[in-house]
Amino acid sequence: MSKKKKKGNLLMKVIFSSSILTIAFFMVIIIACLMILDFFGANITDNYVENNMDYADMYKETVNKALKNGFGYVPLNRILYFYLENDKLSFYEIYYDNIDKDSNKMLPISDVCSLQKYKIYDVCKDLDSSDQIDVDQNKPFNPPIEFNKITVTSFFMEERVVFGKNDVHGGWDLACGNKTPVKAVCDGKITNVSFPYSENVTDKNGGGGNQIFLECQIDEEVTYKVIYAHLYPGSAKVTNGQQVTAGMEIAGVGTTGYSTGPHLHYQVELNGDKVDGMSLIDFSDKIPNPSTYPSLQPITPQYPTLPTRP
Repeated sequence: MSKKKKKGNLLMKVIFSSSILTIAFFMVIIIACLMILDFFGANITDNYVENNMDYADMYKETVNKALKNGFGYVPLNRILYFYLENDKLSFYEIYYDNIDKDSNKMLPISDVCSLQKYKIYDVCKDLDSSDQIDVDQNKPFNPPIEFNKITVTSFFMEERVVFGKNDVHGGWDLACGNKTPVKAVCDGKITNVSFPYSENVTDKNGGGGNQIFLECQIDEEVTYKVIYAHLYPGSAKVTNGQQVTAGMEIAGVGTTGYSTGPHLHYQVELNGDKVDGMSLIDFSDKIPNPSTYPSLQPITPQYPTLPTRP
C-alpha cells in the first residue's frame, strides 16, 4: 500500500507540475499575442482607436490645422497605422500624404502603400488583413458648420475626462462663438426640435441641452440620424417635421446642457449605432491650392531612409 501511495503521489506531482508548466506556457503565448496586438497601448479596432488618450492632443492639433487649411478628413486610426511603425513621421505628414489632392478625400490604403515612402513598411505588406479603407468613399453630407470658424476640441470615440468623469465621446465637439450658424448636412426631415433652455448656461444634468434631430435618407437601405446639441436658446430656425435642404441654417451654437463652453456637438447614428460623422462630409469644394499655402507642402523627413527589407 505504501508503494502504491508513493507512486500515486509521484504521479500527482508530475501531473500538477505539467499543468503549471502548461498554464505558464499558454500565459506567455497569450501575453505575447496581446503585445503584438498592442493591447497595452493604442489598439486599432473597428475603424477607431481604443486607448487613444496618449495620442488625442497630437491628433486634435493635426486635424485642426488640416481642416483650417481646407483639407479633407483623415481619422486617427489611419494616422496610427503608419505612426506605430515609424514614430519619426509626424501626424501632419501622414495626414497630408493620405489625402487625395484632386478629390480631397482620404486615399484608399493601397494607394498610400504604393508611395515610395510607405511601400517598405510591414503594414503595407499584407493589406488583405488590414482594417483600413481601400475603396473610394461616398461622402453624402455637407459640413454642419463652417470649419474655418471652429476648433475641434473632441473627436469621435475620444477617451477623455469631462467635469472630472471619464467619458468616451460619441460625436465631434466643434468649438466656436455663440450663435455661429449651424447647418443641415443633407436634404432631409427635422424629426425633433427640443429647446428646454431659455438661458445659454451649462447644466451638468442637462445632457445635450437644446437639440435638433435631422433624418437623412441616403437610399432605401441607409438613413442616418444627425444630432445637433448644446444649441443657443431661441436660435431654432426649423420646426418638427419640416423638410430642409443641405446647407440650410437650422440654429446657432450655444453652451446649453452638459457643456464646457460654446460649441456644436455633432453626432451621427446609423440603425441606433454611433458612427463617425466627419467621415461622411464632402470636402471636395474646399480643395486647397498648395501654391497659396506654402506651409502645406510635404514635410521632408529628417531621418535616414529606411533600408529595403528582403
